[in-house]
Amino acid sequence: MKFFAGSILAFTAFVCLSADCPGQSASPNPSGDGKVARYANVESLKSLPDWSGIWTYDFGPPPGVTPEQPSLTPAAAAELKTLTDEEAKNEEPPTESANCVPPGMPTIMSQPYDVEFLFTPGRVTIIQEAYMQVRRVFTDGRGHPADVDPTFNGNSIGHWEGDTLVIDTVGLGHKLPLGFNRLNHGPNLHVVERIRLTTPDKMQDQMTLTDPDVLAKPWHVVRSYTRHRDLDQLEYICEENNRNPIDNSGHVSTILRH
Repeated sequence: MKFFAGSILAFTAFVCLSADCPGQSASPNPSGDGKVARYANVESLKSLPDWSGIWTYDFGPPPGVTPEQPSLTPAAAAELKTLTDEEAKNEEPPTESANCVPPGMPTIMSQPYDVEFLFTPGRVTIIQEAYMQVRRVFTDGRGHPADVDPTFNGNSIGHWEGDTLVIDTVGLGHKLPLGFNRLNHGPNLHVVERIRLTTPDKMQDQMTLTDPDVLAKPWHVVRSYTRHRDLDQLEYICEENNRNPIDNSGHVSTILRH
C-alpha cells in the first residue's frame, strides 16, 4: 500500500509539473530576477498579424534599401584580408557547412530555404527548412538567463510593438558566420531584429548586429521575404548523400558518400 500511495504521489507531482494544478502558481522567470513569467492566453493571439504560410528569402536588398557595409575592427579586417587572399589563389577555405553544421544566427535567416512562423501563447517559433533548425522566441516577459549557454541560434526573447515583432538574441556560439565573406562573429554578438509586414505578402527583417570583437560599430542589415500561401516545408537532411565532407585534417574529402 505504501508503494501504491507513493506511486500516486509521484504521478501527481509529474502531472503538476506538466500542467496547471489547483493552487499552483505560475512558473518563476528562468532569468532568476524573481518575476513571474507572463503567459498570454489563446485569445490574445487574435490580435497578432497574420504571418501564416511559407516565407522564402529574397536575395539582394529590398527595393529602395542601400546595403550597408560592415565597419570592421583592425583584427577582423586583417582576418578578412587573409581570407580574401586565399580565395584569390583559388584556395577557398573549408567551412563546417560541408560537414552539414548549421550556420547559426544571423546567417540562418538568409538561407535559400523557406521559413515558417508559429504563434503560440508566450512564444513565437521560427522553423527553418534549412538544416531543420528551430528558433524559439519567448514573448512571455522573461529576460535572458544570467549565464546563457552559447548555441547556434542563441537565446531569443521578444515583444510586440504594434504589428512589429522585436527579437533580442544573445548567447550565440562564436566561430560561426557573421554573414559577410566567410568572416566569423565573436562570442559577444548581440542581434536585435524588427520583423514586420511591408505588404500583405512581403516581410522585412531589420537587423542590428553588435559585435565588439569584429564590428567597429553596429551593422544594420535589412532582409526581405516573400510569402507563399500554397506551399509546405520539405524535410531537409543535409547529411544524406553529402558528397563534400571535410576530413579530420580540415580538407574536403574526395570520398563520395552514397
